[in-house]
Order: sequence, then C-alpha cells, then structure tokens
Amino acid sequence: MSIKTRSPKLLPALLGVSVLLGCHHAGVATTGASQEAARGVTPEGLFEVGLLHARRGDSLRAEQYLSAARFKGYDEAATVYWLVRVCLAAGRYQSALRHAADYLREHPGHWVLRLVVATIHEALGELGRARVELERVVASKPLEPLGHYRLAMLYQRLQPPSFTRAMHHLEVYLELAPDGVHAEEAKDALRLAGTIRAENARLIASPGDQIRKLP
Repeated sequence: MSIKTRSPKLLPALLGVSVLLGCHHAGVATTGASQEAARGVTPEGLFEVGLLHARRGDSLRAEQYLSAARFKGYDEAATVYWLVRVCLAAGRYQSALRHAADYLREHPGHWVLRLVVATIHEALGELGRARVELERVVASKPLEPLGHYRLAMLYQRLQPPSFTRAMHHLEVYLELAPDGVHAEEAKDALRLAGTIRAENARLIASPGDQIRKLP
C-alpha cells in the first residue's frame, strides 16, 4: 500500500530529483519471489527483467528483480537508480527510503541521493528529518547551489520558520548560480523572507505600540 504524501506539490520534485542520481546503488537482501527469481539467472538477466517490469508499470516485480540483481552482484549504481525510481513512481516512499538508506550507510558522502531522501521526507511532512538531511548536503557540498536553495525553502516551512537562515542560503544560492534554474524563485523568496523578518522584528521591538493600537 502506498503512503499518501502530505505535500502533493513536491511529487514532481521527487521524480525529477531521482533522475539526478545518475545511477548509484542501494541494496536489500532478496526475499520471497526475488530469491526464487535469482536461481539460475544471471545478474544481467535479472536486471533486464526488472527494467522490463518497471517499464510495464509493475513496480513491485521490478523492485524484486532489481533487488535480486543487486544481491547477485550486478552494478550497484544502476540498481539503486532504478530501485529508488520505481518506488517513487509507485508512491512507495518508505521502500525508496530503505534502498537509499542502505546505500548511504556505505557512501555517506553521496549528496544527490541524500537530497532525494530529504525530498521524500519533506513530501511526507517530516520536515525535521528533511532539515537534517539538507543540512548534511550543504555541509558536505557547500558549493552545490541546489542544496542551499532547497534548505532555504525548507527553513521557511518549519515551525517556527527561520527567515534569517533562509535568507542566508538564498543569498548563497544566488551567488553560486545567479542564472540558475531557481534564480527568479530565489529572488522572490529572498524579498519575501526579508519583509517578514523585518515585520517580525518590528513587532518584537515595539510591543507597547501594538497594545495601544488594540481597539
């Protein structure tokens, strides 16, 4: 059963960011049907069958065969790309997270996969976990603009939001990618965050004035 996302607007980002994986691994032990499938079939054959099921839209069988291919030694980079992608396409986010977590335990510096994990957590409404992952992305790859942009936008969604931190990362994004894909959105978000931060500061600095204005 798939898990319904709390943030439907992030669904295109989930699929889009999974393409950035560029083929990297995540593995799980084969079970059930995938164990049976692994007997007498080459890793290459299992992988091709997994792709066939993926293209037919049968994500469960695709995951089983791709997992079996990985278990038998097929290229882990290719299997994780497809494992995460088929799980996201089917809305099976916990499975995608499991595959990604397996890979990140062995390769914690894989920032693109960690970005995918953050996007999944954000789509599920798990903003705290998304923040941790995005902060690790920015810490490990400070010159990658996308991490700064995503973290800035997330800071504005947190409760309470952190507009000061958001503005910092928006400014860094624009320094690194002044003509980037998200440049215009970053400029708009920066102006809005600045306005909200200034208003909040004004309210905190003059509570007496606000009380006197009450009817």
